[in-house]
Amino acid sequence: MRVQGADGPVRLSAKQRAVLSVLLLHPNVVISTERLVAAVWDDPPRSAVANLQTYVSQLRRVVSGTALRLRTEPSGYACELSPDRLDLLAFEDVVRRARRARQAGEHQAAEQAYKTAVSLWRGRPAEDSRLGSAMEPRIAELEEQLLLARSEWIDVRLELGGEDLVVELRTLVAGHPLRERLWAQLMLALHRSGRRSEALDAFRQARAVLSSELGIEPGRELADLHAALLAGDPAPSATVSQRVPLCQLPADTSDFVGRKAELDVLLPAARARPERMSPPIVVVSGLPGVGKTTLTVHAAHLLRADYPDGQVFLRLGRDAAGPRRPEDLLGELLRSLGVDGTLVPGPLEERASLLRQRLADMGVLIVLDDAQDETQVRHLLPGTARSCVLVTSRSRLPALEGATRLQLDLPGEHDARLLLERVAGGARFRAAPEAARAILKACGLLPLAIRVAGARLAIRPAWPVGVFASRLEDRRLDELIVGGLDVRSTFGESYAALPEPARRAFRLLGLADLGSIAEWSAAALLGSSGLETDAALETLVARGMLDSGEVDGAGQPRYRLHDLLRVYAEERARVEDDPQEQRAALTRHVRECLRRLRAATSDLPIPTAPPFPQAEGMDGVGIAWLAAERRTLVHSVSAAVELGMAEEAAELAHHLSAYLNLEGFFDDVERLQRIVIAAAPSERIALRAELLLAGVPLSRGAYGPSGEHFGRIYQDCLRIGDSHGAAYALINRAACLHGAGLFEEGLEEAHRAIALLEELGDEGGLDYAWTWPVYMHMELGRYGEAVRLCQERLARTGEDRRARGDLLRALGIARYRHGEVAEAVWCYQESLVISELIGDRVAASRGLRRLGEALGALGRFDEAVEALDRARSLFRECGDGLGEALATYALGEVRLRQGRAAEALGLLVTARDGLGPGGPPTWRARVLRELGRAYAELGEHPCAAAVWRQSAELFESGPERAQVEDFLSADQD
Repeated sequence: MRVQGADGPVRLSAKQRAVLSVLLLHPNVVISTERLVAAVWDDPPRSAVANLQTYVSQLRRVVSGTALRLRTEPSGYACELSPDRLDLLAFEDVVRRARRARQAGEHQAAEQAYKTAVSLWRGRPAEDSRLGSAMEPRIAELEEQLLLARSEWIDVRLELGGEDLVVELRTLVAGHPLRERLWAQLMLALHRSGRRSEALDAFRQARAVLSSELGIEPGRELADLHAALLAGDPAPSATVSQRVPLCQLPADTSDFVGRKAELDVLLPAARARPERMSPPIVVVSGLPGVGKTTLTVHAAHLLRADYPDGQVFLRLGRDAAGPRRPEDLLGELLRSLGVDGTLVPGPLEERASLLRQRLADMGVLIVLDDAQDETQVRHLLPGTARSCVLVTSRSRLPALEGATRLQLDLPGEHDARLLLERVAGGARFRAAPEAARAILKACGLLPLAIRVAGARLAIRPAWPVGVFASRLEDRRLDELIVGGLDVRSTFGESYAALPEPARRAFRLLGLADLGSIAEWSAAALLGSSGLETDAALETLVARGMLDSGEVDGAGQPRYRLHDLLRVYAEERARVEDDPQEQRAALTRHVRECLRRLRAATSDLPIPTAPPFPQAEGMDGVGIAWLAAERRTLVHSVSAAVELGMAEEAAELAHHLSAYLNLEGFFDDVERLQRIVIAAAPSERIALRAELLLAGVPLSRGAYGPSGEHFGRIYQDCLRIGDSHGAAYALINRAACLHGAGLFEEGLEEAHRAIALLEELGDEGGLDYAWTWPVYMHMELGRYGEAVRLCQERLARTGEDRRARGDLLRALGIARYRHGEVAEAVWCYQESLVISELIGDRVAASRGLRRLGEALGALGRFDEAVEALDRARSLFRECGDGLGEALATYALGEVRLRQGRAAEALGLLVTARDGLGPGGPPTWRARVLRELGRAYAELGEHPCAAAVWRQSAELFESGPERAQVEDFLSADQD
């Protein structure tokens, strides 16, 4: 070992030399402290670790002026340097260049490269360093690399003539008398030098050595060369030197697209590197048809130069008897590697041992396609680091030791589109981009499906793309078959390999037709315990039929079926499962949805219709669970109707509306209630759904249409004798009158509703109903009455935290309007504590808006701005445009109080635009009032007067109109 510094060779002590030798024999790799100790000492002293630290510290100082860099890691040490600074790395690089040149037929370039590589060697690796016996395998491996490179160099020189090789080969044969390849090269060199008799004598010597040392006859290659010499062949060749390269790889795909990120992982993990201690193994997994084999074959072609002794391709999939046996696979693999079939042993372990022996000195790339499990693969692995194994499987093969795993996902839309265009021709898609998108969507971006779809279009170049897109959407799997490629058959192979419990789970998941599913849903469909369900799901995930890479906001693992797999699963369910069993599974799921929904919504605001019975809360079932399961629960309403469970559908839609309104999913509420109304078995159920439907425009701030709708529902409820429904129609009509600024009429309606609700004993409805008289008294300037009503109702709310929070917020508004601003702040803060405890983002956003308004009035501007910014963010998250506009208005008020009129003007204009012409008249009037103040502060008096006049018209009467008229009068003066 030599280290060259700027001023010449660097002197090292014996132990420094030993430590550095070990690191240089594993360049750019972290060597653990334990391995380093074992490599330096056969019998390490007790102070070995401390000594090692000392040697490394000394080395850092000694080599500081060289190209070496020693790095300390938590687990050990590494020596970093570039390939051109270490002869070992340079040797590997030059040998790779030589092999590429040889494969390309550039023999002169190959000969020079091999010559350069061999010239880098000076004796044994680190022979002047005293190393422990643990380093012998590594040193032997490097010497084997040298011998192989030298033998390949001789092959090239033989191809160029090679008459001058006899002396060199006799020396090599004397040192390695059991290597048949060297004997064959010597015989060929002797023959080309005109020394035929010596060549025949060399065969007799080789035969004698092999017989006496190993008890075997020369192999076929040596025997064939001997026979050719005996026959007088003028140009005999040794198979070893003129062999046809072993390459069983299927052809690379000419239209291969994308996958750069995946190749950036796969190729470095699979490349031959001198520092490897074990064979590289890469497992490429993913769902059927995602392109595992295509990617792996493409990568294998890119890796051929790294494994010059051959590339083997072996299909491990099922045959008629099931998964192929390792014994059979080993036999096929050994024969591929040139082992005579008559010499292949019978027992599995002996075949595996022979494979490891055969591959020990070879650099072979083995591709194992469609592995079923680890048992199939484990016996097919080489024992040394010179060969590599690429495995494709629908499973990640988690129990396969030492493997790098690459989970192959669906390609992005751009790459999927490019693949479709390359297969079918791009021009026709540029003229029909929407049809192209529809085809990709119907294929679910699955590469196999895209390839089939593209091939179908390529067959019929005049076929309109839009026509095929429509057919594909209606008959997906029936259309995805062409020329031996069949998406349904591909899925069928994977399905057939599943055990029956997993097949049943797969079918029922497809039958449920859900985008994603949590374990509780699967258990309900299967009607089985959690353990049985978990086992079935785990099997589906392991076999690549189900994706489990997601955890939802409630902490639940979610499972997804690819769209096409879901279609296939539903097909299998319709064929294999009894209709009664299908119905029973879906019914169990609907009832479990309802059971959990009752518990999850028990603490939510009541919807705008009389309540259904609710359940006690369940662990893990709350707002986060509702958010995670929204699509499943929405789907359950349609499923219930299809099953003839109209009453359950109505109850599901009712409870779900409480959450959907809270989070701003108003379109979902409308769609669900229309489904319920269309299927309602009675007018009473239909009217209750109408109440919820009429509440959607009310939530959106459209009071006129809602008021008329609630009025009609009130009359219909009275007609059929549903006083409970009538009470809710009245209180919601009162809310609409409040929004329209008709406060006296609203008070009258609210009190009629309250009287009905008191007769019915509906305390939840009363908590909701009493808030409206409070707000109407405030709008009429009766702040003391509003405070009194709030306090009376607070005394009756008991343990209902949500009602208490709403009343505290209303009390805060009344106190604020009454001039008791500090008391209002306390009410808002108490209300916010409750909102945060129960996870009500809507109530929290409203409380924050009011708190910011009050803090601004107290001159606590920084706190006010912080509260209002939080309120705006929450309103935005909840999709509440009205709330966001009002929070922006409040922030504009704060800026006005701070004397920042220009900034206030921008905020108030945004608030005005956010409210729009259909917003609540009272709030529009208030925004315009403050907007006029901002204009006035900036000296733009005509603008101020114009918006104040609009504000006065909207207020119609009351103290706030009088205030605006005062502003106008003062401005004119």
